[in-house]
Amino acid sequence: MYQNWDDLRYFLAVSRTNSFAGAAARLQVTHSTVARRISALEESLDTTLFVRTEKGCRLTASGETLLPYAENLEATMMNLEENVHGKNSQLYGTVRISAPDGLGNCFLAVQLGGFLKQQPNLEIELIPVPMYYSLSKREIDILITLTKPTSGNIIARKLSNYRIGLFASGDYLAAHGELGSKEDLASHDIIDYIRDLLYDENLNFMKDFAPNQNSRFKSSTIVGQMYAAVSGTGVAALPYFMAHTKPELVPVLPEMFTERSFWLQVNPDSRQLARVRATIDYIADRVTENKKLFMSLP
Repeated sequence: MYQNWDDLRYFLAVSRTNSFAGAAARLQVTHSTVARRISALEESLDTTLFVRTEKGCRLTASGETLLPYAENLEATMMNLEENVHGKNSQLYGTVRISAPDGLGNCFLAVQLGGFLKQQPNLEIELIPVPMYYSLSKREIDILITLTKPTSGNIIARKLSNYRIGLFASGDYLAAHGELGSKEDLASHDIIDYIRDLLYDENLNFMKDFAPNQNSRFKSSTIVGQMYAAVSGTGVAALPYFMAHTKPELVPVLPEMFTERSFWLQVNPDSRQLARVRATIDYIADRVTENKKLFMSLP
C-alpha cells in the first residue's frame, strides 16, 4: 500500500476545515494541489474518504476510521521533529495562541515581546479576537478562555482570577455628574456588549452591575468598549488589567466589582512540544508577576 505522511497532512487539513479551499489556505498551496493529494490518498487506500457536497466536505465512514490514526501519526511526527531537529539550538518554530480580545490586546501583546527576545528562533502568532478557535482541529496550539473545559481530551490550568469594575472618562463624569450609588446608573449612558454576539456568556459583565438597563452604544469586543469609555461615550464594565492601560479612565462606584477567571488549555500532544511548554510557562509567570493588574484598581 502506498503510504505518504504528507498526504495525511492534507487529509487532516480538509477534515478540519471541511473544504479543499480551506485546507489550501491553511497549507498555503493551491486548491488543485489539495485535490490531487486527497485523490492520491484515496487511490492508495482504495476507498473514498470525503463526500463532496455544496456545503463542503464530509468524512465518510472510512474517513472517520482513518482520522484518529492520522492524528496519532501527526503527534508522532511533531514529537520526532521537536526531539531530533536542532538539538543544539534554542526553541524554534511557531506557537499560535488564541485569547479573548481584552487579554490578548492589552496584556499578552505587551508581554510576549520579552519572550521573543529570549528565543530568537521562535515565532508567536497571537489571535486576540471575539471568538474561540479549536484545539481539537489544531487551528491553534494554546487556547485561553473564560470557561473551564468540562469535556474533551484537553489539559487545562487556571491562569488567574481577575476583577471587573465600572469605569468612565473624567470628561464624561464632569459632563454628566458623579455616581453615588448603583441606582444612579439608570440616569447614565451605558456601554455594553451586543448580547446576541456574545461568544461566551461569562463576558456579559454588565449584567452584574445594571442587568436591566438598556445601552445606546454596544460593541462586540471589550477593547471597543474600552475605547468608547475613554472617548467619553459612557460607563463601561471593564477588567482592571485593561483599565490600568488607560489613565483617562476613572473608577465608578469602586466598591462594586465582579470576578471572572482565565483558563489556559492545550492538547496533550502539543503540550509535549518544548516550544509550547515554554510559552505556557512564560504566560503563566507573567500573569503571576502582574497579579496586581488583575486584582487591584488602577
